[in-house]
Amino acid sequence: MERGHLWQSCFKLNLKMLELNGGGITDEMAAHQPAEGVSSAAWILGHLTHSRRSLIQRLGGSLPAEPVWAETYGRGGGGGTSHLGFAALGEAFKSTGEPLKEAFRAVADWDAPTKNPFSGTDQALEQLVAFLYMHESYHLGQIGMLRKLYGLKGAV
Repeated sequence: MERGHLWQSCFKLNLKMLELNGGGITDEMAAHQPAEGVSSAAWILGHLTHSRRSLIQRLGGSLPAEPVWAETYGRGGGGGTSHLGFAALGEAFKSTGEPLKEAFRAVADWDAPTKNPFSGTDQALEQLVAFLYMHESYHLGQIGMLRKLYGLKGAV
């Protein structure tokens, strides 16, 4: 299987995971942090959208610049504030699907040395993509746990 298609399939599966784990979470539920030191579902989803947008740009894809994503949902953020409701964040997350697919399919060198902005180390581009896939899956699992804290049944 071609690597771009493989990664597109993996990230596409996470869209389904969000559908399942996010189902029934209202804008009101998602807006608050359910416990001290726990990020809100809205902030987590904004963080994931920011992460995908950054990946698309790193892969050479084009998205309109929207500084609010980095300013509101960057790494180490407070975890509580959100510029959109959960439903609108879900739509923003889903809207990255096609640009991400196109960016994956356009990659010419998966082994190209790439700076990992999180660790500061140089690694193959595909290693960064694998790390970001793990990162996304981790946070989608958090949304699954948050739904229980919000009083909803488990979905996955």
